[in-house]
Amino acid sequence: MEQKYSHQFIKFIFVFLQFGGIVIILFTGPFFAKNFFLLLMEIFGILLGFWAVYSMQLNNLRILPDLKENAIFVSNGPYKIIRHPMYLAILITLLPLLINKFTFLRLVIFLIVLIDLILKLHYEEKLLRQTFKEYSNYQKKTFRLIPYLF
Repeated sequence: MEQKYSHQFIKFIFVFLQFGGIVIILFTGPFFAKNFFLLLMEIFGILLGFWAVYSMQLNNLRILPDLKENAIFVSNGPYKIIRHPMYLAILITLLPLLINKFTFLRLVIFLIVLIDLILKLHYEEKLLRQTFKEYSNYQKKTFRLIPYLF
């Protein structure tokens, strides 16, 4: 019973750090980068996020890093290439904002979000391997987060 509560606590910590970090970065600087290239990068991140959510379908989407009861395995859209496109979208959207108005605090927050997302995706991949027999094969054909790097 105690282990169940510790897993619930960890899931909430993942979400708290992710959304808390996003909010801090958004509200400690402008919402949109002033530099044209950075703005394009930010827009690309936002569009990637919408595409990933659309491909995942709202009835399959969860904020907490666990699966819905009747979850379906998604491997279309950006999921054909990247296993965690929503996390990549967050990073692509936040990075230009960090660069646009760089402070040490914002860098630390960005790194906390990055580490949180990496830990969260490892946690999710363990659940996905346990739930979907085809997930191990899917892992061999796709990039975890950043194509050709990770």
